[in-house]
Amino acid sequence: IPFPDPVDRPARTMLTSESTKNRSTHIIQDPETGRLRLLTPVEAERLNGFPDNWTDTGMPERQRYFCMGNALVVGLIQKMGTEIARIIRGE
Repeated sequence: IPFPDPVDRPARTMLTSESTKNRSTHIIQDPETGRLRLLTPVEAERLNGFPDNWTDTGMPERQRYFCMGNALVVGLIQKMGTEIARIIRGE
């Protein structure tokens, strides 16, 4: 796992342990300040293809990260399904 996580390449899979103290947590070098930091909840939502503040329902921030770790990247799954269907149809 690279450290810090690159911001110019596709992100790794997000796990339910996101934002806890372990190496699976995404840590980036902030492009504005140069400091290392965790992803924000909104950045986690964007990585998974959800609208900004999708998980901002009043739940604790830790739970917002947990939801993104349990999420499927729906847009990616949809594209894969479309391509598989195209291949099966022989297009």
